[in-house]
Amino acid sequence: MEYRIFGPGRSPDDDFKGDLAAFLALNEKQRDAVAEWFLTTDSYDSWAPKLPPGIVASPLLPEQFRRAAGFIRPLLLRWQEYGLELADIERDLLLLGCAPEELAILTDFLARVSPVKGRVWTGGCKDFESLLGLPTVDDVNIVCDARPVFGGLAYDETAAENGVSYRKFVGFIHLVIMEIIASDNYGQKQRTAIQMTEETFRRFMDGMKRASEQLDILKERTNVIDPDA
Repeated sequence: MEYRIFGPGRSPDDDFKGDLAAFLALNEKQRDAVAEWFLTTDSYDSWAPKLPPGIVASPLLPEQFRRAAGFIRPLLLRWQEYGLELADIERDLLLLGCAPEELAILTDFLARVSPVKGRVWTGGCKDFESLLGLPTVDDVNIVCDARPVFGGLAYDETAAENGVSYRKFVGFIHLVIMEIIASDNYGQKQRTAIQMTEETFRRFMDGMKRASEQLDILKERTNVIDPDA
C-alpha cells in the first residue's frame, strides 16, 4: 500500500501514529493556538528554549505544543515538496484508519494553515543547509570570573627559591570565559573554551555588534528564497 505523504516506498511508523493520536486528543482551543503559531511565527522551531507568548498564554502544555507542532510541520513540508492536494492527505489518513470525525478535524486544520506550507518547506530547506559543512553551534555559555593574583606561580621553582612571594596575595583580575559547544552533521560534539580580559571581551562585543549590522545589510541586498520558484 502506497502512502503519498511519506514519499515513494515509505510508510508511517509508530511515532507518526502516536503523534496523530496526540494531536486529535487536543481540544479546539488548543488546536487554535497551534494554528495561530503556524500562521504568525517567523521561525518554525518549536524546540526553541523560549516558548512563544501566544503558546504561553494558551491552554497548551509545552510538551503538547511541541509534539503537535512537530507532527504538523512535516505534513506541511511534504504537502509542498511532493506537490500534493489536500485530497491526497485525506486519502492517506483514511488508509491509516481515521474515523470521519477525526479526518474532519485534521483536514480542517490543515486547510487553515495551508497558506504557510511554502514557508514551512523553505524553512526546512534552510535548516538542512545550515547543518551541512562546518560544525554548528549548539550552545554558548559565558561565565564571569574573578581570578586571584599572587606574587608568584605555584609551579615556578625559582619563586619558591627566592622567598615566599608566591604566598603574597596581590588582588583579583576579572576575566570572561566563553564555552562554545558545537556538533557536526554526524552528531559528533566539540567543546571549545576561551578566556578574555575585560578589554578583550568589550572588543569582542563591539565586533559582534558590527557583524550583526553587516548581516542585516546582507539580508537587505540578497533575494529571499521563493518556495514557488
